[in-house]
Amino acid sequence: MGRGLLFISIFIAVTALTYSSAFMAKSVSPNPSPTPNTTTQAPNTTTQAPNTTTLAPNTTTQAPNTTTLAPNTTTQAPNTTTLAPNTTTLAPNTTTQAPNTTTHAPNTTTHAPNTTTQAPTPPPSPTPPTKLTVGNYNVTDGKGNICILAKLEIGIRVNTSEVNDTFIVQPNMTTPSGKCETNTASITLTFKEGSLTLKFNNSETAKKVYVDDVEYSLTYAFKKGDLKTYSGKNKSLELFAAAQGDSYSCTAETVYMGNGVSLDLSNYRLQAFNIKNDKFGAPDLCKADKPDYRVPIAVGIILIILIVIVVIAYLISRKRRTDGYQSL
Repeated sequence: MGRGLLFISIFIAVTALTYSSAFMAKSVSPNPSPTPNTTTQAPNTTTQAPNTTTLAPNTTTQAPNTTTLAPNTTTQAPNTTTLAPNTTTLAPNTTTQAPNTTTHAPNTTTHAPNTTTQAPTPPPSPTPPTKLTVGNYNVTDGKGNICILAKLEIGIRVNTSEVNDTFIVQPNMTTPSGKCETNTASITLTFKEGSLTLKFNNSETAKKVYVDDVEYSLTYAFKKGDLKTYSGKNKSLELFAAAQGDSYSCTAETVYMGNGVSLDLSNYRLQAFNIKNDKFGAPDLCKADKPDYRVPIAVGIILIILIVIVVIAYLISRKRRTDGYQSL
């Protein structure tokens, strides 16, 4: 009876070990692949050796009336379950990131056009009335020597069917420029509304200096909203003539430029070439400023005639009185 229980116990133990090993083998599962990671894991190839438990033959010898239990010589083979090395091969990370295809929509913000309305430009109008002012201008050569001296008041007078007015050149708003050559020189007076140019000629034959070319340009509104341009040229002249080394001087003079336009020059003095110590030479007066002796001469002649007549009349009257007192 005891021997039977022993065999049953051994059988149950071996069966339990076998099922336990099988269950453990089945419970091993491959690692789950991470969703984003495409790693491929090889299945668990663990090989479990079969249970090679060897039961020794029952060598129990039963003595008469003496039960001798043979020692339990059951030799249980060591668990030779060999776990194969984990041959899980991780596939290279083949996760391919798609290129950044984010497309930014173009900036479609539309700015409203600048609708700022500028104030309309006021119509051109005449400048406020002003007085003639003497301006001092000069032109120097490449060596810094003055070749033209000019001192004058300038008015550009327009006398047409539409306009009868004078534009006055302001010295503080006028810039002189020009050039100097051996026998010619020029001066240009530039102002906001236009310009005036005088060209001088040094005549060695006549031994005098004079202006042979006058040019002007004027853009001005003599009436509000009526902006007009006037221009002209006058050549082949002998204006402002003076001896070499002298200056031309005049109180007032007018140069007609055509088309109803005249240059009114006043209180002026001009000299080109032969300027010494940066000062004007002796003045050569214009005809208007030269003294006229004809009237005094005429008056003197008339007085002499009257005196002669009176003397003759006196002598005649005295002779008649003498004749009336003759002796008898």
